[in-house]
Amino acid sequence: MMDFKNELQNYSMIDLDRLSESNPNIPDNIKNSILLYNKALEDFRAKSEDIAIIELKKAISLNPDFHEAINLLGIFYMYIGENDKAAQTFQKVIDAEKNSIMAMKYLKEIDSDYEPYINKREKDKKVKNKRGRNRTSNQLSDGVGNKSISPFSLKKLVKIWEYKPMDTARLLMGFIFGVLLVFLLSYKYYFREEDNGPLNQLMAENKAVIEQRDEIERKYNELDEKYQGLNGKFEEVKKQVDYYLNTSKLLEIEKYVSENKYREAADLILLLKNTNFTGIEKEKYDKLSQDIMPKAAQDEYNQGRELYNRKNYQEAVERFERSRSYSGNWRYSVNNLYYLGVCYQELNNSTKALEVFEEIVNKYPTTAYAGYSKDRINQIRNTQQ
Repeated sequence: MMDFKNELQNYSMIDLDRLSESNPNIPDNIKNSILLYNKALEDFRAKSEDIAIIELKKAISLNPDFHEAINLLGIFYMYIGENDKAAQTFQKVIDAEKNSIMAMKYLKEIDSDYEPYINKREKDKKVKNKRGRNRTSNQLSDGVGNKSISPFSLKKLVKIWEYKPMDTARLLMGFIFGVLLVFLLSYKYYFREEDNGPLNQLMAENKAVIEQRDEIERKYNELDEKYQGLNGKFEEVKKQVDYYLNTSKLLEIEKYVSENKYREAADLILLLKNTNFTGIEKEKYDKLSQDIMPKAAQDEYNQGRELYNRKNYQEAVERFERSRSYSGNWRYSVNNLYYLGVCYQELNNSTKALEVFEEIVNKYPTTAYAGYSKDRINQIRNTQQ
């Protein structure tokens, strides 16, 4: 006998993230059915079998071809003792997939006499052939017998009754007695009073369990609907709170500017870059960005040049890169890029140096720094040959 609790433990969750990576165009109904399938396994392990069954039903309604979920639902039914529903569930899988080994295996646990359609057809064919052979054999034997034994004549029957009256009477009395005995035994069997109490009690308990499960399902659906509504309201409130928090950070930026802390102000402006400000807040953010970012880029460039002159190339790279992130279109943008490329070259990072010099040539082709960059590109490539 199969241990269905252990069998349920063998079912593992489906890695939807990995599946989405290999199949990026998975429809939403398939994704949601997999999520419900995984949720059902979690609910079972949390000893919430009724809720797990509800989740599986929803998963199958979203994806009727989800045979693994249908098999799992059948095992849940067997686990809670509803074998009829389990058998119907497994039969759905077998009807959809004639070679569904697992469903056949589970159905065999419910009904030991169950045979797959193909095996049954072959067995019926063998029985039919055997009957045909037996019929032929009987016909042949009857033919031989008819030739050797003469028909039982009416005269012989009369002679038996004439010469053996006692034997015939005994035979007749025995026959009548046998008929009476069979009648009495069958009467006692067919007209006995059956005790249906335990069966009726079991049926009543089963009905109560089903009604209780239906009530749990109804309450679950009500709570799920309320949860979805509250979750939507929560997300809306969260967006409003985030917006007001980001609006308050505009005041913090103004405070940094009043203290000449342009780097801190610029970092905060970058953090708010993806915030969809509206109205007055948008006007304020745009003006702060326009005023502060070039100043912050200038400060970082100046500090980078000082570090460059001291041949502290690694720290200079950090300053030039920060200046580049603050603004890519201010007065000394090309200067900043050129010295950034030189620092990478001095640090033997030829790949990054080539990227920067090529950007200067493409973005500022008419400047003197474009010519300097071409010379350095040739120099790097010659050393790589």
